[in-house]
Amino acid sequence: MSIPNLVDKLIENGEAAVLAIVIHVEGSAYRKEGAWMVFFEDGSRIGLLSGGCLEYDLQCRSKEMFHTGEVMICDFDLRAEDDLGWGRGAGCNGIVTVMLRAVDDVFKKSLLFLQERLKQGHPVHYLQSLESDFEFRLQSGLERHGTLMKTYSMDKIKPFQHTAGREWTNDESFYHQWIWPAPSVYLFGAGADARPFAALASSVGYDVHVCDWREANCTAENFPAAASFHVGPIQELLDRITFTELDSVVIMTHDFQADRQILLTLQKEKLLYAGLLGSVKRTERLLGRDKPEWLHSPIGLSIGADGPEEIAVSVIAEMIATRKRRAVCPSLASI
Repeated sequence: MSIPNLVDKLIENGEAAVLAIVIHVEGSAYRKEGAWMVFFEDGSRIGLLSGGCLEYDLQCRSKEMFHTGEVMICDFDLRAEDDLGWGRGAGCNGIVTVMLRAVDDVFKKSLLFLQERLKQGHPVHYLQSLESDFEFRLQSGLERHGTLMKTYSMDKIKPFQHTAGREWTNDESFYHQWIWPAPSVYLFGAGADARPFAALASSVGYDVHVCDWREANCTAENFPAAASFHVGPIQELLDRITFTELDSVVIMTHDFQADRQILLTLQKEKLLYAGLLGSVKRTERLLGRDKPEWLHSPIGLSIGADGPEEIAVSVIAEMIATRKRRAVCPSLASI
């Protein structure tokens, strides 16, 4: 479950809750730094931090924390290969450090700020002291929420760059993480072959915006997980949409002139990902020149995909790879 979706469900639930975050991993583990999970007082939970190795223990610990506002740091050594460790040998072969934080009124107000900024399409920097006072701050641009007043600067990061982990500055230990809004994909073409793509993209955390000139195709019945529908002549839709560098575009119209209009507009935009269904020769005919580097065509990873469902898997895999391969871990510096 993506963090934006998890935050939405945490706020909607209304039950007392404890937030669990993987803040450090030494060796290998099922999830890396920055993974979130929530335990509720009624026994329900959302998210996942491991393949089942840690969740029961964390849930037991969380039962003592509801309504307290407390923070607890837990270390789990999963390197044991015998059945004396975690079950019959966890197999992760690493040490995982998890922070449990009871969601009190102060932290919940900051989560509301986080939710609002993410829905507006802005990333948020989460800075958490790991000292005895456990002060924290959520910051987006010049706006901030939380109890931590010290000022810190972050190196410039790329869109969706995964940055999370424990760090020490001026003899103080901190956890810091960039939290990104749900990635958006604009799907041009609402034919039957686009439905598996939209469903799978939504299931892995994308906000899917369906764009087509055929109103009968753009329905909740055909695309039940769509975040929005944009119906009208292609050029009018392109003129109305404001693309950002966090957005992806997938073109599946099967219409030569529509595809040409879309590509001519997109070549002026700065996007995270742009992919076109069709061969390289067709793409070169559309543009009247060699395929540009910014465009993925043929679309999707080369896995021998056949049929709408397999093509959807290959395209979304390529989108995820494009989004997550931009990782250079910046440092946290006090100023």
